[in-house]
Amino acid sequence: MDRTDYFTADDGTSLWYGTVGDGPPLVLCDGLACDGFIWPYVIDHFVDHFTIVRWHYRGHGASDTPDDPEDVTMEQFCSDLDRLLDVLDIDAPILAGHSMGVQVILAFAGYRAHRVRALIPICGSYKRPLDTFHGSDLLRRALPYLKGLLHAAPETVQSVWKALLPRQFWYQFAVQAAEVNGRLLRQRDFLPYLEHAAEMDLDFFLALLSVLSNHSTEDHLRDIDAPTLIVAGENDTFTPLFRSSEMAEMIPESRLVVVPGGTHVAPLELPDLVTAAMDQFFDEHNLR
Repeated sequence: MDRTDYFTADDGTSLWYGTVGDGPPLVLCDGLACDGFIWPYVIDHFVDHFTIVRWHYRGHGASDTPDDPEDVTMEQFCSDLDRLLDVLDIDAPILAGHSMGVQVILAFAGYRAHRVRALIPICGSYKRPLDTFHGSDLLRRALPYLKGLLHAAPETVQSVWKALLPRQFWYQFAVQAAEVNGRLLRQRDFLPYLEHAAEMDLDFFLALLSVLSNHSTEDHLRDIDAPTLIVAGENDTFTPLFRSSEMAEMIPESRLVVVPGGTHVAPLELPDLVTAAMDQFFDEHNLR
């Protein structure tokens, strides 16, 4: 990053951001438990054409975790993004979001439509992602029990999580379970996700997961008038392709690109295809 700094959210939470490059602003919004692992190839490809902005949500990366995790809301994330744009004196950027970041940028488009130049939802859902995780709502139904387990032995569960998650075993498990495409994904590109997720406060993680499980942007998708490029992984088991297809049908100025063989981490599996689709999108809508 050419420049890194912190800004203060409306409730006093300190949040990290970084900028690199020169040109129209392109703001990258991460997924849950991510601090930018999905974006390296996107940044490398577009750094000479855009001012690329990364930021860490509250409870993620170098940003502070709120004192009370249960207070977290999607409205806070939108307010944080709004504040970031003010700090950087950005009027209306292109917003790209991966996974949970799709919900963030779609919610922001309903919250501050005039501050959105274009949208790029990547491998995400527009509503209640836990309802379709691996083709069922089992994770949503299991969430209260996971919270109960954590609250019964918080220090033990947190210690085990931190010790076991950032290991190569979980990459191999993800490959074998077809969570990621082992023929396309480099192990070194995936391990930073595990390393960051292992450091997260589990209370906050589960509280935010609960927020996502009930969150939907469906009501305002048909009102979005910003050009929108939707990128989906053909074999995404986290946020399935049909959700992206539904999104494309509802957003008027949208186009859907499916990454063949891609999973939830398609920008790391076939980066050239994803960046080529973005290039075409930028040229079609004169966004450079």
